[in-house]
Amino acid sequence: MADTARAGQSLFDAWEKRDFDAMGECLADGVSFNDAPRGQIINGKAAVKDWYMSWAAACPDSVAGATSVAASNDTAVFQGLWAGTNTGAFGPLPATGRSVSMPWANVLHFDRDGKIVGGTAYYDQLTALVQLGHMQPPGEG
Repeated sequence: MADTARAGQSLFDAWEKRDFDAMGECLADGVSFNDAPRGQIINGKAAVKDWYMSWAAACPDSVAGATSVAASNDTAVFQGLWAGTNTGAFGPLPATGRSVSMPWANVLHFDRDGKIVGGTAYYDQLTALVQLGHMQPPGEG
C-alpha cells in the first residue's frame, strides 16, 4: 500500500519548487481532476499538470503551504493557504498586480502504486476574485 500522505506531499513539494516534471510523475496517466468552484473536470496527466501550473503562472511568487489533514490507504486530504502577487493571467482574467491569499483544500485519490488517479480541488474563488479586484464584495457596488 502507498503512503498517500507522503505521495500527496510530494506533489505539493514539487509545486512549491516549480518542478512541474516531478509533479507529473506523481500523476497516473488517466488521472481525472475536478475543479469544484469552476465546475470543470480536467482529464489526463498533461491537463492536470497544466492546471496546477496555471496557479504558479498567475502568481509566480505564490506559496501553497500544503499540509496533510487526513489520509487513508487510497485517499489523502490536503489544505493550505495559497498566497502571492498576481502578475500573470488568472484564468481568462488579466493580471492586477494585487496580492491574494485564499484558503484551499484538495482531496486526492491514489492507486496501489501511489500515483494520483483523481481528486477534487476546493477553494474560495469569491475571495480571490474580490482581492484581485475582478469583483466587488457581496453587498457592495
